[in-house]
Amino acid sequence: MDIRPLFDADIIQEKVSELGRRLSRDLGGADPWIISIVGGSVLFLADLIRAIEQPVRFDFIQVQYSVSAYEGDLLEIHYPISLNVEDQNLVILKDVVVSGVIENYLSSQFLERGARQVQFAGLIDIPDQRKTDFQPDYSLFETERQGTFVGYGLKHQGRFGNLPFIGIVEKDQDED
Repeated sequence: MDIRPLFDADIIQEKVSELGRRLSRDLGGADPWIISIVGGSVLFLADLIRAIEQPVRFDFIQVQYSVSAYEGDLLEIHYPISLNVEDQNLVILKDVVVSGVIENYLSSQFLERGARQVQFAGLIDIPDQRKTDFQPDYSLFETERQGTFVGYGLKHQGRFGNLPFIGIVEKDQDED
């Protein structure tokens, strides 16, 4: 399997540092709570919280999304711990922002539970594939869908998430 590099490790670290400074400035003393959607955003979370120039809290949630021909979009959220988000400033980290369905759902759920503010930061944003009018508040990279992203926490068949860069899986000539 060949992997074509898309964003190298240096540019990723530069963008994460820049976002950390921007969040520090934008949130001021707002005591932000960074929530990572488990999966591809774990390394993004680790680097970002170290780049934010103030104390932050962080946690994880898991979101399962599927589409049923009979029931439409189905979303299920799993909270590893009980999250009391009342009167909190949340920044939700998402690995790849595509349809906007998950993001709109999470935003409405957290706001209904009393969150003061819900913002989203995407590692990769693919705006031309939106099913909703959602736009992330922050994104490191904006691109078109080019295939399967791997590296920097993004995995394909459970592999390649440890690559220091973000690349695209390209089909081997021997694969069918």
